[in-house]
This record gives sequence, structure tokens and C-alpha cells, in this order.
Amino acid sequence: MKAKQPSNDRVHAVAIIGCGIQARTVLVPTFCRQHDLGARVVATCDCDASRRAAAAKQVDDFYAAAGVKDAAPCRAVADFRDVLADPAIDMVCISTPDHWHGYMAVEAMKAGKDVYCEKPLAYSIEEAKAIVAVQKATGRVFQTGSMQRSWPVFRTACMVVRNGCIGDVKFVDANYGRGGQKLGGPSHPVRFWDEPGNAAKEGAHNPDVDWDMWLGPAKWRPYSDQLAPRGVHDFYPMFWRFDDDLGSGYNGDWGAHHLDIAQWGLDMDKSGPYRVIRSDEPYSDNLFHGGRRQFGMRMVFRAPHGDVTLYHGPFGVWGTVFYGTDGVVAVNRGKIAVWAGTGPVRPTPEVRAAIEDASFRPECLVASSVGKDYGTDATDKKDDALERALAALRARFSLDTAPVQLYESPEQVRNFVQCHFSGKEPISPAETGARSCVLCHLCNLSYVHDTGFDWNPAAMDFAPGSGRGISLGRDRARNGWTVTP
Repeated sequence: MKAKQPSNDRVHAVAIIGCGIQARTVLVPTFCRQHDLGARVVATCDCDASRRAAAAKQVDDFYAAAGVKDAAPCRAVADFRDVLADPAIDMVCISTPDHWHGYMAVEAMKAGKDVYCEKPLAYSIEEAKAIVAVQKATGRVFQTGSMQRSWPVFRTACMVVRNGCIGDVKFVDANYGRGGQKLGGPSHPVRFWDEPGNAAKEGAHNPDVDWDMWLGPAKWRPYSDQLAPRGVHDFYPMFWRFDDDLGSGYNGDWGAHHLDIAQWGLDMDKSGPYRVIRSDEPYSDNLFHGGRRQFGMRMVFRAPHGDVTLYHGPFGVWGTVFYGTDGVVAVNRGKIAVWAGTGPVRPTPEVRAAIEDASFRPECLVASSVGKDYGTDATDKKDDALERALAALRARFSLDTAPVQLYESPEQVRNFVQCHFSGKEPISPAETGARSCVLCHLCNLSYVHDTGFDWNPAAMDFAPGSGRGISLGRDRARNGWTVTP
């Protein structure tokens, strides 16, 4: 990696761009904790005045409570371009809505900043490719916020798969989205209001937000507090995530997690599928869905042992399930189950149902933990069942000395900051994030256009003669906010 070797004789400055709930609950406190490495948050940036001020106060309060000496007051910045133009800032964290990721990430690297960008990496495949090109050209340290790669449960699952402990993987399930509810898998057609009868209230003027800046490259529409909630809110806004012009539905939200683990387990960080197969599930009759199918599309990957088919299903106990010629690995946050010695397993409805409650082939169950989900610091974990299951898997399959050893990261943000100082490549670099982002968008494109197509994973483009009439980028970026390598 052609990254600079930063000087360790000074504090290195971090700016947080985008101060919503993900920044407030995860990114701001986690970046603040990296002061022991010599990194310090010095600026918070948001086009909403209330949120950037609240985030700056959060930083100041953290350092005061932690006894960090000589911490200057954190600056609350309105325009991200002022952050990028500041030569004193070494790293930026981008936690805006998806439609801003590509432009900000590219321009930050051009400005000499190392970048941590939340998943999904970009709003479109073309923007993801631009990020990869600029990272290669500038040599900046780049981390995608695919935090599950830093969790032991997912690393262990992928180690079991990659070391052939369940034979050759032939099928994978990636489960996310609620097929019969308002929030399904794919994005929704553009709309102004969540509840049209409530338009006056949703669209009432908000003096705190620069609405033109919030929209950025997206098409103009009236202000909606469903898109940019008023003030410092305590919920994850979903309206923009499911808007065709701003996000890619649960494909880019939870798909960016579970498809990423599928990619890691299949050793596809530098490749991808060669074919996308249209769903044959019923069309949705929910008006919010625009008639789109909500799950059931498939992607086909080439592997040394033959094709691997990935199926997108709705939310369940398991986020990612690998079906091998001699076993199964099922994994999610705080949960894992591994069966070995089963012979070939096909994901029939009956098999999926049995795996859902871990009742599948009990005589072949190596280890399982099906408890409460927990977060990155495991403070709300139910018991030590997961740790015991992971230890049993390490022992059964000799994972500590297995031929394939996957990158072990202490935590996604910390790994990024460590790599900023060392110049090493982080666990989820630009190309890895881009490949996962491509999977998210291939899913969404299949649902939005109700089609399948052939794909060239090397070029990250349609195979010749396929994908006619489908764009891999934004048709037009408003106000000149065009992502250019």
C-alpha cells in the first residue's frame, strides 16, 4: 500500500462528517477512545446545526471525563469542504446518508486524508469503482465500516468455511429484509412523504438544516423530516435508506453486512458473481414497494470446485448461512451454529426451517450458540455461550494453526487508526468495501428492474450484451456534485 508513514510525534486529527445516530452512538465515542494511539477528534461536521453542535459537545465531554489534557474545544463545522481544505486534519470519518459517500470519500483522499467510510461504500457501482481508483492512485489508508469483519464470531465462521471444514460450499443464504412489511429488501420508488396526509407536518420548515446541502447530488424535492429528522433523534432513519435516489433499501443497509460475510467466506474480496438470476417470488402488493419483489433473487459465483449460488432471503435467526458438501455454518451477531459430517446439504425449505432453530441433524452439530444479539462491546450479552461455542470450534477444527488464517482486527475503527499510523492495509480496504457494495447493488438492480443479467466481476460491469437499459450510476448529479476519479 502506498500510504504515507505518518509522524508519531504529534496528535493526529480526526473529523467526523455526518453526525446522526450512527455517529453519536458508535463512531464519535469509538474514535474518541483512540486518543491512546495519538488520534483525537477535533471537528464534527453536519449540515444540521443542532446535530453538529451536539456531536462537538459529546467530544468535549468525552475528553473531559477521560482526563485528556490539552484537548482544544471540538469545532462544529457546517460545510464538509472546510474540513477537507484543512491541512491539519489527517483522517475523516464519513457517516452521512449513502448518496454523499462517493463524492466525500473521493475528494477526501484527493485532499490527502485517510478515510473511514460507513457501509455501504457508495450509492452506486460506478461510485464504488471511482473510490477504488482514487484510493489506488493516492495510496490513502481507507477503511470501510463493515464492522462485522472485526467480530470474532464472523471471523470464526469464515475460518471454518475457508479451511474446508464443511467441504466445498455450494450454496449460501444472505438473510435480510421483511418481505411482507413496509420495509422489504429493495429500495422504493422516490416519494416525498412517508404519510401523504401528514405532509404539512413532515414538511414544515426546519431552520437548523441546510436542505440544499443535505440533498447534494440527489434530485430536488421538498424538505421532509422523514429524510432529515429534526434535532438529535434516538432512532435510525429508514425513509432515505429506502429511496431510489438516496439509498438501496435493506440491500445496502443489512445486505452490506450479511453479503459482506458471504463474500469473505467465499474468498471473493477481489471477485464477484458472474450471473444474477431474477427472483421468482410473488410481486409485492404493498404500495410502498412499487410492485417490486422483496426477496428471492440469486447470484452465481465461480469457485475452483464449481458454481456457488447465493440466495437472498428475509430476516431470520441467521444472517449468513454456508451450505457445504459435508456440513453447514450459520452465523449472525452473537450467534453461530456449525454442523459437520452431514454429507451434501441443499437449502430446501425443510432444511432452512431446521437450521433456523438449530434443530437440523443434532448428531452432526459441532457447536452452537443461539442467544441474544449483542453489540460491539458485548455489554448486553446474555451469557458466555458464544465464547464457549467459538472455543469449541477452534479446538475441533484446529483453527489457530489452520492453513487459512484470516485478518484479525481488534475493532473496525481502532484497526483503521492503527493502519493510519502504520501505513498497513486495514481489514476492509476500498476494494473489499467496493466488492461488497457491488453485491448490494446487484441485488437491488435485479429487484428494481425485475430482471437477471450476466456480470463481469473483473471489470465490475455487465458482461457484453447484458444489462441493457440499466445504469450503474446516477443519471445526473445535481449542482455539479459529480464523483470523478
